[in-house]
Amino acid sequence: MEQWPTLEEQIKESGIYYPRKYDITYRVGYVLQTIGAIGFAVLYGLQSKLQVIPFIIFNAGIALSSMYLLVWKAEIKRFILRMTFAGIALQISSIFIQPLNAFYAGKMFFLGLGLTLAGGAGLVGKEAYCFRFNEGWFLLMVYPWAVIPNLFGFGSYNYNLIVSSVIALLQLSFLRRKLNQPLLKHCENNVCGLPGNKT
Repeated sequence: MEQWPTLEEQIKESGIYYPRKYDITYRVGYVLQTIGAIGFAVLYGLQSKLQVIPFIIFNAGIALSSMYLLVWKAEIKRFILRMTFAGIALQISSIFIQPLNAFYAGKMFFLGLGLTLAGGAGLVGKEAYCFRFNEGWFLLMVYPWAVIPNLFGFGSYNYNLIVSSVIALLQLSFLRRKLNQPLLKHCENNVCGLPGNKT
């Protein structure tokens, strides 16, 4: 049977600088995402105006994990980073548009959220593909339902509460599995292959 090199050996051979502290920081991003998702679901359920705080934490978590993501194909990381930060920029811009046109500000916000969640979907999708985390596949399917109905004006309080609660539970289960995983673990059965270029 062919003996595949460890991930640390692959990283060293490819010339990529990715120490264990980077993997820890990458996982901290998922911790923030989970705290944000749970906090938002709870405060949204209570109809608290403080729900914006965990929402910001959730966005920050996606941004942090995006920056410290390790993938062999640079274009994948670039796509995730672009979606994430373009989405955050649109969400912030919607705040300044709000006083001028609330309708378009709302559309801009949900469009920005959709882009950020596209980045987040790239993150959990990578984990699902590499490590067979089923929660990642489920999050990939649920994320669009948090945006599309609201973008077209079909969302409601009860609908958003259900979707945000499902996301929070999936994020929590995903985080538990990710934190139980050894640092710098290579993909299951090496499905990701060997590095062909730097990221």
